[in-house]
Amino acid sequence: MAGIDKTYTSSYKDCKEFKDWANDQFVTFFNGYKVCIGEWVWEYEKEDFDNGEIPIMNTPTWLDIYLIQNCKAKFVLDRMKAVYDEDSYKEFQTVDLTAKPPISFQQKRKIKIRRSNRTKYPVHPTPFGGKIMWWLQSNDHFEYDDDSKTWSSRDNYYPSNTNTSHVKTLKALVRHLRKQYLPKGAIFNLIGRYVGEDYLVVVS
Repeated sequence: MAGIDKTYTSSYKDCKEFKDWANDQFVTFFNGYKVCIGEWVWEYEKEDFDNGEIPIMNTPTWLDIYLIQNCKAKFVLDRMKAVYDEDSYKEFQTVDLTAKPPISFQQKRKIKIRRSNRTKYPVHPTPFGGKIMWWLQSNDHFEYDDDSKTWSSRDNYYPSNTNTSHVKTLKALVRHLRKQYLPKGAIFNLIGRYVGEDYLVVVS
């Protein structure tokens, strides 16, 4: 589920009070990754509001959940209630953002690299073309957070900012994925520089 995107206000006072509050708010996720809520709220001066309503933040779902559970600013909660239906809003009030992934998601999985129907070359340790990195992308609704180097399911409400991680070698790929919490059967695409440098990475 996507976040609600932008939240607006025409009040500098409301924005500043919310920003000051957000700067003191932190979320620490299951793996120790810590995020300051205030980093998601944009800085403005009073004169920026002279022409009326402006956006003050653009929020992903996990942040919406935090705000629903912790924020008291009426204009923020009004925005949440306007976008999410009643069932989603009630569900978000009970989500534990610090919880570990489900028991079916485990670290230290076996990682197998296989040919795909697009593969033209034998499996090789580094991509062709010199100082090139492998691109790793999910086939199973996983997203990646480049800041914390973490893959997560879209259903787990963990931060993400891309669908791709990058690794230099196949050994590094295996080490990278064995650190992740993944279910059996998850499949990734491993892509190099050239057409045909395309493989399946299977978690078992």
